[in-house]
Amino acid sequence: MSEFARSRAMRQFYRNVFTRHIELIEADVMPVHLVAEIFTFKSAKLDILGPQIRDVKTGLAPEKDEALKNLLCAIILANHALDEAKSEEQLRISAETATQIIEYVVAALKDDNNVNYLVAAIQILFRVNEIASALFLINNNLSLVSHSAPVLKILLLICLMEDDYNQAMVVIQALTEDAALIGEDPIALLMITCGIYKLGGVPDSYIDFRSLNDDKYVIADAGYDAWFEKTSSDKTTVLVTCNKEEYFEHALPLIYSAYETNRDVLDVHLHLYNCDDEVKQSITSLRDRLPELHISASLEKIAVNDDMAIYAASRRLIFLRHALQTFGTPVIAVNCNVLIRQRWSPSESPLMLLHSESSPFWEDVFAGFIYAAPGGVAQRYFERVARFIDANLSGGNSAAGLEQVALSASLDTLAAMDQLAVSRPERTSILDSEYTVEAFCWLAETLDGPAKDYKASLIQKFKR
Repeated sequence: MSEFARSRAMRQFYRNVFTRHIELIEADVMPVHLVAEIFTFKSAKLDILGPQIRDVKTGLAPEKDEALKNLLCAIILANHALDEAKSEEQLRISAETATQIIEYVVAALKDDNNVNYLVAAIQILFRVNEIASALFLINNNLSLVSHSAPVLKILLLICLMEDDYNQAMVVIQALTEDAALIGEDPIALLMITCGIYKLGGVPDSYIDFRSLNDDKYVIADAGYDAWFEKTSSDKTTVLVTCNKEEYFEHALPLIYSAYETNRDVLDVHLHLYNCDDEVKQSITSLRDRLPELHISASLEKIAVNDDMAIYAASRRLIFLRHALQTFGTPVIAVNCNVLIRQRWSPSESPLMLLHSESSPFWEDVFAGFIYAAPGGVAQRYFERVARFIDANLSGGNSAAGLEQVALSASLDTLAAMDQLAVSRPERTSILDSEYTVEAFCWLAETLDGPAKDYKASLIQKFKR
């Protein structure tokens, strides 16, 4: 783990998930409104809050007063990385700001290196991608921070990202020895479960991996309702799954983009969750207006529950297995919130699974875009994927990220020759959130920019 390249490249989401909440009881001596701005509202306005912090009379000894104020200034600067309204690029901390944060942290710990400050400093440094500095503090203060839940989770994430499974095993043991350290944290549970699997175990709780070795498992019949039968088998089929809200917000512009760019080489199938006659009437109109896409549609009813998004994302892959068995065409399964930009060139590979070097194991296979040809490698692969998902959902394991884990773990079980046949292009070469011209499709962001403009132009052109 010398360079920590993969940890430094991972999404900001993972650097924020264990650092969003910083527990600093020493800040109780500060005015309530300042504490709220820093810790609740996550303000990054050091130019406004900094002078106010310096003016507070805390009643602490001078060196402890200075330590607290320096650490609060570091937290304020690091809050920039928590702004979810910004793009991944915009969330990156500049080298100048990172240096300033490190200076505040070093000054704070020089004056007061109590365990709360050490944990907060590690969280701050990890959040702003100073991985080596965070690990330096952990390693040099291990006896003090070894029972800190945030620190252990950060350390485990780095181990998993850097494929250091020997160290990961030590951290997993420390976490599992005290259930209070894990709590009900879904990312921590996901990391521990996947870490145990990568270490050669077969987890059977939270996410159940036993079906990977159970060829006799029978997948339950979903009972799909065919709204509009698929009648064309001459072209590759774009498979879009969505509920009613997603249909009108995302799927319609996606269909428009398929028609605009690929009406002669792509068909469309809509797999719908719990939709009604309003959606059916809309699809009827689409079929009349965009006949070249041979739009077909099916309905699946899912009992309303607290994990609807997880069920929908996971059952989409079970339907993909069904589509490969029945459509008689190659299938491109995409998230509904994408827009097609370029001509589709038929793939020579029977199975295309996108990946990113900056993703953890459970995101090794990107679920948002999959190309699969019927039969052979793809069918064998999705038999495993569907079995894994069905076994978990039937067993009450509706964990966030289930579909991603199913895709990644099932790929491990394919025979060596089958794995060699799988194409693994970099995700951004096919589906890009930075809107490069060469990408086949773009993520339909809500932020102002090329994707939002393209979506608006499609709606203006095709909507009635």
